[in-house]
Amino acid sequence: MTIRQNSFRWLWGACLVLLLGPTFAHAAEHLPWEIAPYRTLVWIETKPDSHLDDAFFTHFTRDLNDKRYATSGAVLLADMQRAPMPLARWFASEVASSSFVARLESRDFRADDYDRIQLISIEHDGDWAITFREFDTLTRSWGSVHRTSVRQRSLLSTAILRIAYEKFSALAKITDVQKPDVALALKATTLVEEEIQTRERRRNESIAFAQPVEDVDWKKLPALASSEATYPGLLPGNVGVGEAMQPILRRNDRQGNLVSENGIMVMPWTYVRCDANDGLQLKGTMISGYNQPLPGRRNVRTQRLALAVRPAYDATELKLVDKSTEAMPLAGYEIYSKDPEGPTLLGASDARGNVQITKDPRSAVRALYVRSGGNLLARLPVVPGHDPAVTARIPNDSPRLLAEGFVEGWRDQLVDTMARRQILAQRVQRKIELGELDDAEKWLAELRSGRTVNELAFELRSAKGQFLKDNKLDPMIKRRIDELFEKGQRLVTQDKSLLTEGNLAKQLEEAQDAQR
Repeated sequence: MTIRQNSFRWLWGACLVLLLGPTFAHAAEHLPWEIAPYRTLVWIETKPDSHLDDAFFTHFTRDLNDKRYATSGAVLLADMQRAPMPLARWFASEVASSSFVARLESRDFRADDYDRIQLISIEHDGDWAITFREFDTLTRSWGSVHRTSVRQRSLLSTAILRIAYEKFSALAKITDVQKPDVALALKATTLVEEEIQTRERRRNESIAFAQPVEDVDWKKLPALASSEATYPGLLPGNVGVGEAMQPILRRNDRQGNLVSENGIMVMPWTYVRCDANDGLQLKGTMISGYNQPLPGRRNVRTQRLALAVRPAYDATELKLVDKSTEAMPLAGYEIYSKDPEGPTLLGASDARGNVQITKDPRSAVRALYVRSGGNLLARLPVVPGHDPAVTARIPNDSPRLLAEGFVEGWRDQLVDTMARRQILAQRVQRKIELGELDDAEKWLAELRSGRTVNELAFELRSAKGQFLKDNKLDPMIKRRIDELFEKGQRLVTQDKSLLTEGNLAKQLEEAQDAQR
C-alpha cells in the first residue's frame, strides 16, 4: 500500500470517527445504503468466575476495537459496553424480539438507533468459553447462538472477532424479483468492496520470496504464512456464492417506524441462494415452497429485505405432522433432495415423523420434496443447521392411500368379472352355433346370475361418497381421491357385456323357435 493510500484510509477512518463519534447511531442513519456502515452495539458480559476487573475490561475492549478496525475497516462502527444485564436469557433458542426491544427501551436504548446488537458472554471454566449472538434491529430477527473457546486469555479478542466475522449476518435489500431470479443490494457493499481491495493490496505487498531452489515455479506466488494472514477470507457484511439469505418483509408507517402489528413477516419455507456477487450487486435464486412468496411490486411502506443465514448446527431434524391435526406425526413419507445430478432420496420419516437433513457442501439451501406413494405433497426448502429442528405441516396422505388401495382392489374385481362374463358369453355363442341349445341356455343362465359390472359401478360410487365425506380432508388430497374414482368410472364405460348378453338371449330365442 502506498503512503497516499495509507493516508487516505487513515483519513477516511478518522472522518468517520469524528463525524459519528458517540452519536454515530444517529449520524450514520442518513448515509446511503451502500456506504452506510453497520451501527453495532456490542454488549460484553464477563461471568464472575472469569475474574476480569474493570481495568482489564477497559484495556480488553480497547484492544478488541483496535483489532476490529484493523481487520474490517469502516464496515462496522462498534460501541462496546459492559452488558447492563445478564445475557443468559437472550441466548435461549426461543426469545421474542418484542421482549428484547422492550428491555432495551427500559434501559434508555432505542433499537432503531443501531443496525445490529451483538451479545457476547465470556466464562472461565478451565478454558475461556465464548457465547455469541446477534440481533438485527431492522428485521427484528435473532441470529443463531454460536459458541467457541480458547485456552489462553490473551486469545480472547482474536477468538471473539473470528466468531463475530464468521457468524455475521449480512443484510440486503431486495431490489428486483423476476422469479426465480432475485437482485439484491448489500448494506455497506462499497465499504466491504473497499476492504477487500485493501486486503488484496496488503497481500500482494507482504509476499516474501524464498531462497531460489531447483525446479521452482516462478509463476506461482508463495503461500502466506499463518501469521501474515490473521483473518483469511473473513469479512463481516459479505455474502459468498452458495450461501443462503432469508427474505423478510418490514411494514412501516408514514413516519418510517415499524408498525405495531404484523410489522415483520418472515417468509416461511423461502430462501434466496446467492449465485453471483460482483461487489456491486448480488444475484440469487429464490427457492420457495410457495408459488408467490414475495410481492412482485414495490411498496413505499414495505421494505423487502434479506438476512444472511449462518448455520450453528451440523444438521436439522425435519418433523412432518398432519396439516389438520398437528399432534399427529406422519411416518413413512419419502424425502428427496433436488440436486444437480437429479433427485436424491435422503430417507423416510420415522414413527415420530422425523428425518435428519444434513448439509450439502455445494449449496446452503436444500430443496426438499415430500412424496407419498409416488405423489408430491410438498416442497420444503431447508438450510440444514440453521435450526436444530423444524416442523412441516403437510397434508395427510393416508385417506388417499386407503382410497388407492380400495380402487386397486375394485379394479382387480372388475377385470375378473369382465373376463368371466366374456368367457361365459363365448361359451353361449359356441353352443348356439353347434345347435346345443340346452347347454347354451344353461351357460346363459349362469351369465345372468353372476355379478355384473353395474353392481361394481354402484359399489364404486358408494365408496367414493364415504371417502369424500370428511369435511377436514385437504383439498389437494380430496382432488386426488376424486381422480382415482374417476379413472375407475371410465373403466366401467368400456364394458359392453350387458349388450352382448341381450344379443345372445335373442339369438338363443331365435334358434329355439327355429328348432320347433
